[in-house]
Amino acid sequence: MRRRAVPARTAGSPAVPDRRGLVPLWMVRSATALLAILLGSIAWSGSAWIVLPLVVAAGAAALRSVGVVSLSLLLLVVAYAVNVPAGSPWLLVFVAGLHAVFILYLLLLYLPLRGWISVAALRRLGVSFLRIQAVAQPVAVLALLVGDAGSSLPVVLAGVAALLTWAVWLLRRPGS
Repeated sequence: MRRRAVPARTAGSPAVPDRRGLVPLWMVRSATALLAILLGSIAWSGSAWIVLPLVVAAGAAALRSVGVVSLSLLLLVVAYAVNVPAGSPWLLVFVAGLHAVFILYLLLLYLPLRGWISVAALRRLGVSFLRIQAVAQPVAVLALLVGDAGSSLPVVLAGVAALLTWAVWLLRRPGS
């Protein structure tokens, strides 16, 4: 059998690594900013103030800053609490979207601005997101049901207790 000659690499051109199964981080950053902007449009609909969360969300996805990420999340939560009437069915969408933005922001804080992430890692992140939603969505439905009954303080306290329990479990589990 005769082997074909493999062309030599030309001088000055770097080898291109195989990127199958990888997603560029700029796509993840763009999707995160877009999701935060869409959530902002729910909370700030009909207001000129929508520009503020739009700019902050884009900055939070592009910059690696805990302060900008916190400001973006705070703008979304406070705007929703102030502008969206209690009992709105948008709560379920907002809870899921806010958790997704939160998880993606946390991911992007520790990754370089340019680079790649594996689809497998994003899939594991998605499974983790679904686990959180398995708890968050029933609590959101409960909040909708209790919304007209007065104060939603018990629902907020239940959410905080669930978050603290989850954080303690993460810290105490073996291998962390």
